[in-house]
Amino acid sequence: MRLTILSTTTALLATFIGACQPAAEIGPTGPDLVTLHGPLSQYDRGAMQAGEEPVFASYGINFERALGLSASELAGFDLVTVETDFPLGGDQRSFRGPRLRDVLAFAGANNRSVRVTALDGYQRDIEADRYQAHDVILALYQDGRPLGIGGRGPAMLVWPRGADPALADMNDDDWIFGIFTIEVLPD
Repeated sequence: MRLTILSTTTALLATFIGACQPAAEIGPTGPDLVTLHGPLSQYDRGAMQAGEEPVFASYGINFERALGLSASELAGFDLVTVETDFPLGGDQRSFRGPRLRDVLAFAGANNRSVRVTALDGYQRDIEADRYQAHDVILALYQDGRPLGIGGRGPAMLVWPRGADPALADMNDDDWIFGIFTIEVLPD
């Protein structure tokens, strides 16, 4: 009986993960965690497919080409730890992930402003000079655990306000969690 339940659960999980992916085959490093789109020089996936990617479609996000990054690909960047309060004035937390500027440089989007979209539809535009001036990270981990969907995952923008005096009183408006797409804005 337990084997049947495990097999059914595994099949349901595989179906769910597959439904969140484009029709193209999932790569060896896993499904895309964050998708970058806009004027990029690096691409690894095709056009957005509304029927297969309903979350993109529901927020009016459309693209012909994009760079999809899996959790293992994002974890392959130099990871930085940021110790800071979150929310503002709250408990000290440890966040870990690649610098946003490094991920954008890899995508060929150096010094470009971005629009970050969360799973709940929250969007913020972040100017290039702001993320370049501070060690903003695309956090994948909080307090040593991966950020999960339903919590603050799959990824979260974290600003080093604990270590950067210019950010000491920064509110939480640009601390976007549940990030699934980053649009590189045109000049």
